[in-house]
Amino acid sequence: FKQIVIYLSMIWAKLIIIIFIIVLVYFKKSWQPRIPLFFKTEKLLKIGHRGAPLKAHENTINSFKKAVEAGVDGIELDVQFSSDRQLVVYHEWNCDDYSGQKKQIVNTSYSELSKIRLKNNNMNKIPLLSEVLNILPENCIKIIEIKSRHIFNTSIEKSILSVLEKYQLVDSSIISSFNPFVIRRIRNINHNIQTALLWTMEEPMFTFNSPLWVWWCKPDGFHADINYLDMDLVKWVRRKKMSLLAFTILSVDQLARVSDFGLDGIFLDDPNLN
Repeated sequence: FKQIVIYLSMIWAKLIIIIFIIVLVYFKKSWQPRIPLFFKTEKLLKIGHRGAPLKAHENTINSFKKAVEAGVDGIELDVQFSSDRQLVVYHEWNCDDYSGQKKQIVNTSYSELSKIRLKNNNMNKIPLLSEVLNILPENCIKIIEIKSRHIFNTSIEKSILSVLEKYQLVDSSIISSFNPFVIRRIRNINHNIQTALLWTMEEPMFTFNSPLWVWWCKPDGFHADINYLDMDLVKWVRRKKMSLLAFTILSVDQLARVSDFGLDGIFLDDPNLN
């Protein structure tokens, strides 16, 4: 009986190894990251992180205009659903209303959210994705981070893609997320749009901390936290033939540190940082 158990264990071990190899080969062969034309240049692209938050409140029309005026190559913004399924441009899951109480974006209608003025400035309201796209130049790269904790629900991905298709911005846009399931869903819905996995060791959902999620979601790009980016990670990303951007560069020292990494682009709070 003992010999039978050992024999069966060996068979199971071999079977698991074979399955692992098959899956690994499948993912490796079926994953061909695409590099868009705007990355096929020696120029280090500057991306306004939520616009120009050092000049105006982040993720507002004013902030995006300031970034464009400063000459950035692209804009990064965060999108999530309101309770009435409007595509709201806002980073945090909650925002403060006039009384100082926190309102959860996903549980608040956009009619309510639109009345909130950020930092007591009438210019700084929470915008819709469509409002932001309307003021961005055609040649401006749009990097849209999807804020979603869902694993199976595809509603927000479909809504965002529908807007990008309507504005004919699929070719100049990148969909990014810390959630690898979002990236995989985007690729399944429309494989023509660029995708990027966001990565940091500080991701609250600790299961998404590993860069190895790229094997599951198969993104075109990898956007890494500057605080955890080193040459080993750079080489690993390049072996996978993905584009590589770093967030968020806050100082001249950080800019100098990544100068030898050969990045495709950087996210900046100050678009004038050189």
